[in-house]
Amino acid sequence: MRSLKLLVALMMGVMAAPFLFSSLSEAETTPVPPVSAKAVELVDGLSGKVLYQKNAYERLPMASVTKLMTLYLATRAVEQKKIHLNELVPVSEEAYHVNGSQIWLEPGERLSVDHLLKAVAIGSANDAAYALGEYIAGSPEAFVADMNQTARRLGMVSTHFTNPHGLHEPDHYTTAHDLALLAEQAVRQPLLLHYTSMWEDRSVRNGKGGTLWLINHNRLLRQYPGMDGLKTGYTSQAGFCMVATAKRDHTRMIAVVLGAPSSKARFQDAASLLTWGFQHYQSVSVATKGQVLKEIAVRRGTAKTVPGIVAQDKYLTLLRNEGGIERTVKLPQSLEAPVSKGQVIGHLVARQKGREVARVPIVAGKSVMRATWLGSAWRYLWKIAG
Repeated sequence: MRSLKLLVALMMGVMAAPFLFSSLSEAETTPVPPVSAKAVELVDGLSGKVLYQKNAYERLPMASVTKLMTLYLATRAVEQKKIHLNELVPVSEEAYHVNGSQIWLEPGERLSVDHLLKAVAIGSANDAAYALGEYIAGSPEAFVADMNQTARRLGMVSTHFTNPHGLHEPDHYTTAHDLALLAEQAVRQPLLLHYTSMWEDRSVRNGKGGTLWLINHNRLLRQYPGMDGLKTGYTSQAGFCMVATAKRDHTRMIAVVLGAPSSKARFQDAASLLTWGFQHYQSVSVATKGQVLKEIAVRRGTAKTVPGIVAQDKYLTLLRNEGGIERTVKLPQSLEAPVSKGQVIGHLVARQKGREVARVPIVAGKSVMRATWLGSAWRYLWKIAG
């Protein structure tokens, strides 16, 4: 019996060994500073690698951090030219009656999309968020439906929105992990970061012939190097919340904080997590979307070559003291026509210490039709003629 127990113990040790060795690189880092918030998550904003979690999958209220989704949808609508920054948005009676932080919109007045985005991103105005969502989608209900549909598309499976501003409702919740997924997409929109990085603004009217002085609730914008977003929030039910992001050199970190006991604790948690991330990790670019790697010959085609281009951006997260990445392009010498634009024709493979760590598709940059017999004959005769 004793020998059987010893054998089982040895087998368990062998089975556990790979997991032990795989975590050695993680053990080289110093411990994560303690945080006081109910739930947090730290991720590399470029690669999406999760670096630290605490209760990251617990459903919690998010307060005005909700407006990050509102800003995401609104700035996407601008970038897709569905709306324009100088368009005037009419204010409805419903927007006028929204409580909480606001810019005191009046029914029937019109403000530009640009001014409403500033009011939401800097002043965290609930009435501005409501008016903006209502204008983009046609109704507040339709905009909330868009918020939830977008959440599903981004993989935010434990999130549900009931309004565009974050005033507390029982069925309005998220998780730290879900907000990190949203933040990863948000930081890829330069227009969104343009607004969330603003410390103050004095261009929005105050209704009395002057302008409002909007000051960002995110005080880390002035205190933390590289900080450029994203959104803070507070209600008595949610506590103090924040999605913070900063970029240093070629590395971007995102910290999500939900349910901190005070505003000071919220900022301390976010700053300490970001600092820990920057101290230990770096983002390394493996591939850049749209980069032409090689012209590949095309046989029997209406064109002689087709460009092989990288299909997507790809980043890896490495420890600061880790070795570099070796990249290998795997493409055929030639292709047989027809070739379709976007067709996968090869891969870019990244290896670290001989081990494959990433594989990125290489696609055809254009379509090439198969040449007809007459067309081929004409090109042959033209070549002979010089």
